[in-house]
Amino acid sequence: MKSQNKKIVIVGAGMAGLTAAAYLAREKYNVLVVDKNDKVGGLVSTFENDGFFFDSGPRAFVNSGIVKPMLKDLGIEWDFYPNGISIGIEDQLFRINSMEDLQEYKRILVHLYPESRAEIDQIIAIMGQLSEYTQVLYEFDNPNFVDFKSDTKFIFRKLIPWTFKFLHALRKFDQYNKPMEDFLQSHLSNRSLMDILIQHFFRKTPTYFALGYFYVYLDYFYPRRGTGALSSLLKEKVLALGGVIKLNTHITEIVPSASKVIDSNGIEYPYDYLIWAADLKTMYRSLNPAGLDEKITAKIEPESQRIQSSKGAESTFILHLGVNRPPSYFRQNGGEHLFYTPSKQGLGETNQSERLSLIEDFDQKSKIEILAWLEKYLKLNTYEISVPALRDSTLAPEGQTGLMVSCLFDYQLIKKVEKAGWYEEFKEAVENRVIRILSESIYKNIDKDILFKFSSTPLTIQKSSGSSEGAITGWSFETPPPVINQLKDIPKSVLTPVSNIYQAGQWAYSPAGVPIAMLTGWYATQSILKHSKKKQA
Repeated sequence: MKSQNKKIVIVGAGMAGLTAAAYLAREKYNVLVVDKNDKVGGLVSTFENDGFFFDSGPRAFVNSGIVKPMLKDLGIEWDFYPNGISIGIEDQLFRINSMEDLQEYKRILVHLYPESRAEIDQIIAIMGQLSEYTQVLYEFDNPNFVDFKSDTKFIFRKLIPWTFKFLHALRKFDQYNKPMEDFLQSHLSNRSLMDILIQHFFRKTPTYFALGYFYVYLDYFYPRRGTGALSSLLKEKVLALGGVIKLNTHITEIVPSASKVIDSNGIEYPYDYLIWAADLKTMYRSLNPAGLDEKITAKIEPESQRIQSSKGAESTFILHLGVNRPPSYFRQNGGEHLFYTPSKQGLGETNQSERLSLIEDFDQKSKIEILAWLEKYLKLNTYEISVPALRDSTLAPEGQTGLMVSCLFDYQLIKKVEKAGWYEEFKEAVENRVIRILSESIYKNIDKDILFKFSSTPLTIQKSSGSSEGAITGWSFETPPPVINQLKDIPKSVLTPVSNIYQAGQWAYSPAGVPIAMLTGWYATQSILKHSKKKQA
């Protein structure tokens, strides 16, 4: 059987699905991508509102030695801009231009918490060490997408020595593979300082990832015309290579014994290979094991239970603002991509026992009590603020600026608010409070220059992307993730109990993001190519 006669069905037109489709279409497979939405990209898209452009998913991309070389490997040309990261706590702001700026971070922390100078020295030293190991991971473009064979000097002088450094870095990461909260509790006595370091990240994020992230800030970049340009470019490549993309198509059943999937209208799509590049809980709910060998069924059942019982990571509340102030104002006040914490106090128990108690006893709480907690949560939180027009001036009307202001937010809480019947009122309360906080801190009196505002919540993300619990990166770290979470095992992350079904995307590996989603899409294609060759042999 020639490759062009083999049918590949890919469910999910996000980064993983589109990447897999492009590579398989290049190999002349018969590729069909289906997605329940009316556009490609999943969580990665850019949309327009009254002349302002906003990114619905990541505010910028991290290359990770993957994204840029992979697109080059696919023959995709694109333009992108630098994406500088700034960090601010109260009135202390600094921009990260190099690893040397870790010392500026140290200076600010000591200024805010002078009583913790010795502990800050120790933590900054660990951050520097882990960031160096992170830099090793990103030092070269992923060898899977770059031809090093023609440059033997490079292989022997740089690539082979780097491989040993890479393996050493992985061993060091294993030593710090414990939740950030647990690690800092054993190194810091100042709870506020601990919170300020923690609340940039998801709950229970591994220490090696969080404390080594300072280097990652230097790896960010922003595509011309917004982050959605990436999904558009991949879509164009898939179509140019002969692939087919079918939108507004909701797959409701997988029948592996007959090698077919069925959509909500009863239409069947036969496949030789299936790549599920969407929510894994949905995949296992849709999988019909009838007619399968008992050995395969015996593997599916425990895997399904593990997936279904696991929890997605935190989601976000995103406030979109059109502001009657020029981009230059925001350049002077934090720049294009800012992580800003209005108070050095830190969230503390507001995001721990108080949040859990609020969710557990929600029906016994009054609106006044819930909004009082919300007020405190928003005042003490950390915000990711993105200004698209500071990278690409065409993304807002002249003299005006669009902002995206987001913070981590609990899906369970917003779900209970919806059930109680005051979801829109709650959204409005969050919007107004965030605007007031910004007006009193980083962007003085900005409330007087707001042209429009609207927001999205974890429920918006869940409904638009199909992501369980509205999760934006996959699985929660609060319990052991049900998928592979070791770098060396990423190739195995695409395998499922059914030999011709593969999984890819943010749910297949933890912790995930756009580079990992794309990489798992590529690994799924490699598994198919390998399996095809075996069958032909």
